[in-house]
Amino acid sequence: MRREAGKAVKLEKLRVESDSNLSRAEKAEAEVKELKNELAKRETDVHNHLNKIQLLQMDLERAEKRADDNKLEKSKSDKDETLNEALQRKIQMLEQQLDAKEHDRKEAVDRARSLELQAETFERKAKQLDAEKLDLERRLEEMTKKYEQVKGELDQTLKDLEGL
Repeated sequence: MRREAGKAVKLEKLRVESDSNLSRAEKAEAEVKELKNELAKRETDVHNHLNKIQLLQMDLERAEKRADDNKLEKSKSDKDETLNEALQRKIQMLEQQLDAKEHDRKEAVDRARSLELQAETFERKAKQLDAEKLDLERRLEEMTKKYEQVKGELDQTLKDLEGL
């Protein structure tokens, strides 16, 4: 009788430990899933920022081309003396626009730099999350092995008990 009571206690301890291991494994799986979702979101953010940088660079190139075109037009129009005053006013206006565009370009470059820094930060965070993910996957694998081992031991114990 004592043996049966001792075995029952042992069985109960094994069941509790098995339940605990299963609970921990489920928590680890949920955490891995959450980290995968966060990683996907961050990768999308990085991709979006890179696209914005590319668009800003194209806008900058177009603005610089327009500024170059305006300067070429000015040099050609200087030939006509009667149009000189009108062209001078136009040049002044274009220079103001050029200054505004240069200011816009500088802001765009600053924003691009900021976005590049953010992209680098996100890349570092993504690498960190990848490392964490790998660690969690490794831990999950270990926990699964432990769970399978404990389950096997429990099954063996149950078979042994049924044999008695």
